[in-house]
Amino acid sequence: MGTKLAKDSFPAGTGRDDFQCFGPPATRDGEFENVKICDMGCFTQDGKDSNKYYHGAIVQEKKSKKWYVYFEWGRTGASNPSFQFVACSSEADAQAEFASQLHSKNDKRGEWVTIAGIRTLRAKPGKDCYLVRPMATRSTGLPDARSIKTNEGAKPKPEPAAASGTEPNGKAKPTKKAPTCDPQTLALMRDLTVATVAYTRGSMADASLPTQMAIDEARTILAEAQKRLLVVGDSVADQVKDKDLVELTAFMYKRIPRKKPIGAAAETWILSKDNVLTWQNDLDAFESALYATDIEHEPEFDPFEGMKLTMEYLPPDSKEGKFLYEWWPKATANRHHGIGTMVIKNVWRVERHDDAGKIPQAQEEILADKPKIGERALFQPEKRADLKAAEIKKFNATNTALLFHGTRSVNVSGILREALRMPKTLVGVVITGAMFGPGIYFADDWKKSAGYTSLRGSYWSQGAGAVKGREAFMFAADVALGNPFVAPHAHGYTAPPTGHHSIFGKAGQSGVQNNEYIVFKPHQNRLRYLAEFTTK
Repeated sequence: MGTKLAKDSFPAGTGRDDFQCFGPPATRDGEFENVKICDMGCFTQDGKDSNKYYHGAIVQEKKSKKWYVYFEWGRTGASNPSFQFVACSSEADAQAEFASQLHSKNDKRGEWVTIAGIRTLRAKPGKDCYLVRPMATRSTGLPDARSIKTNEGAKPKPEPAAASGTEPNGKAKPTKKAPTCDPQTLALMRDLTVATVAYTRGSMADASLPTQMAIDEARTILAEAQKRLLVVGDSVADQVKDKDLVELTAFMYKRIPRKKPIGAAAETWILSKDNVLTWQNDLDAFESALYATDIEHEPEFDPFEGMKLTMEYLPPDSKEGKFLYEWWPKATANRHHGIGTMVIKNVWRVERHDDAGKIPQAQEEILADKPKIGERALFQPEKRADLKAAEIKKFNATNTALLFHGTRSVNVSGILREALRMPKTLVGVVITGAMFGPGIYFADDWKKSAGYTSLRGSYWSQGAGAVKGREAFMFAADVALGNPFVAPHAHGYTAPPTGHHSIFGKAGQSGVQNNEYIVFKPHQNRLRYLAEFTTK
């Protein structure tokens, strides 16, 4: 049985840096017997986040080797939280004290339910309950707690990338911490990586990074929320009142402790059609940050680690550089006059190794249908300096166009790693920013795509997710459109109608100002270029 020390006091002769923390961390409610550190957030039965946290850790004094349990609690982000040590006779005694206290805060106050197919804990009626936050890193507790890391559900790391020292044929070069790529590319990727980690920490209530498992579960929750939106309808007032949607939203914040101001209006944080796209983008950024959890400790970190990618800076006077610097800014109908003129700062050629052969496969599928091409993308280059004559013929026959995809800067590295993602589940719901269903969106007018970037004042992103010292970013990709279906109005498509290969949101006809092209098969697109740009 442990002995509680006075609240907010350390064992005699010790300070915050005199204790060692241990793993593994808790990642599941009710499971504390075989873990040694835990972070929890407080929720009521109706899912309200009270903005309180509770931290527990089995610790050992470095000099005396005595065992203690350390508990810390307070409002999230508090500069001087309350804490208490419990002196224990042994490690086993500390483990029992640790588990008993956390059970009292957690499953002793909760009841088990199944939400979105996931068994989870929620507070009993009339009680609040501290629920486990599955964290890859943590920012609460004693200083040594920051050294305890885990990533439950992490994806196996692939072989090092071309830019990190391997060639597309897979032959490795013995480099890890010193990528062998041009300095412009290395500087870009390091800037993006640092910013993505900072964005993730800044988005969280406790500056932690969520685990891969938590992110995967959050994507499942998001898909279930979209299914519910089909039932509830488009009224935000109805969405806020819907019990199931409120429960799904609460579950989302339990898995991903994203900042939510106390007293914020429900319509600003409920999983409504207005913020589904933001959540999707954030989850992708959070996952990208998990690949770089050691950057604070490794100044020469490799931002390409695990990427199967060849990336090359294209000078403005290079053959491809001249082509892109001239064509890209002119590819617009200038309907968004407030955006101004594009000024390209830098351009990179992008080759994701996993994308090899995808466009040819999509083209063969389209050709097999003997398509009658009814609509073609606007503003296409007269000549493609990057295509061979045989490719040009097939590109024309399959209506494969060079189209734009804008994204927030903190999402760029994740797209380079994982490609443009399809949602976890194709739910046929119209959401804000994606009027034609859960596909992959492109535009033939760069000003349309600019609205999704971190360009200051951008329409959808409002400049969010920017990288300090960098401008906005936009991809150009080959997209096999085949025979597009012209959408008569906004609709939650999950695939094109029979005889068509893509959805075309046509300006002036489909309820949009600028053309939008949507594909539902990932192999119908291949990233080709990345531009860093601003406007004047």
